[in-house]
Amino acid sequence: MTETSSYLGFTILYVPDVEAATTFYEQTFGLRRRFVTDAQEYGELNTGTTHLAFSQSEFAKGSTSVPFEAAQPDKSAPPVELGIVTKDVAALYQRAIQAGATPVQEPEPKPWGQIVGYVRDLNGFLVEICTEVQALAA
Repeated sequence: MTETSSYLGFTILYVPDVEAATTFYEQTFGLRRRFVTDAQEYGELNTGTTHLAFSQSEFAKGSTSVPFEAAQPDKSAPPVELGIVTKDVAALYQRAIQAGATPVQEPEPKPWGQIVGYVRDLNGFLVEICTEVQALAA
């Protein structure tokens, strides 16, 4: 990478319990834990070229002056979506529900050839469970 290059290194979700969120994504979606700090205020999962990170909500509030509302499973979902790509959407969708995710939309084929289903995780974040996006003809 050159010094003028940039890339998406991680996405941070603010959650009340970093260990619980990390464990949920590890056990449900098979993502690999990079680390959780000893104080459990921050953790990361390896997702390939980027990392999915969790920061304890109160810790995050002390790190930035930007106000935000914490995600809550019984409120409207935050305006963000995580996409988990898999070959067997139906099986992973069921696994997520069994692990405590809230079903939103059962998997269905899309006109562009992708299969997509939606759940909300234990903190209320919207998770798309899908197959790879097929290249569209121009």
